[in-house]
Amino acid sequence: MLVLCFVASIASGGAAILYTNASARQSEQQWCEVLTTLDDIYREIPPRTPQERKLAAAIHQQRAGFGCPPGR
Repeated sequence: MLVLCFVASIASGGAAILYTNASARQSEQQWCEVLTTLDDIYREIPPRTPQERKLAAAIHQQRAGFGCPPGR
């Protein structure tokens, strides 16, 4: 009985980890469209102010971190 409880708790923990990872990947992919659009716009129209350059760099870094595909 103790072994069965141990196996069930390990299986439950494993399922929770898999679900969490899948949810995180899905969330990141939903952000990819937004990040790709913004990153492409900043590449077409370069930022002019230091704040815009900082924002453009952060968007590009986040896009790369999520592994978003290349845009246009």
